[in-house]
Amino acid sequence: MAPFKFKLSSVLRYRERKREDKRLELRALEQAKENLLAQIEHLEESIAQQRRQMDGQAGQFLSVAELKLAADFSQKVADRIRERRSVLAIVEKKAADKRNDLLEANRDVKSLEQLRGRLSERHRVEETRAEQKLIDEVGQRIGSSRREAE
Repeated sequence: MAPFKFKLSSVLRYRERKREDKRLELRALEQAKENLLAQIEHLEESIAQQRRQMDGQAGQFLSVAELKLAADFSQKVADRIRERRSVLAIVEKKAADKRNDLLEANRDVKSLEQLRGRLSERHRVEETRAEQKLIDEVGQRIGSSRREAE
């Protein structure tokens, strides 16, 4: 009997590759998100460290230049944090879109896999019927040849 051949196997392979591409893109976006969060945390720690240094010098006389440098530093770091947060929002939006794309790709692959399963089962049933029909025909021939011999 002929083995089952899924005629849409090339389409299934293509969709599986697309799904894997989307999975890799999502993984890259998640990694970028983690990197941005680490950068933001590092920048926030820089501000906190600078404030602790300023608090440690509370009893000492600070020049206007030192105060201005500290304020400029804090402002620049705060600007970088805002910039990183806006990029983070964009990355999170893209990641959400990629998650939706991945869900759709998963559905596409799953539907083809289910179709393959149904067609494979139908092929198996047809093969079983054909075998049974052949067995029945052989049985009838043997029975009719025995009757003729009698």
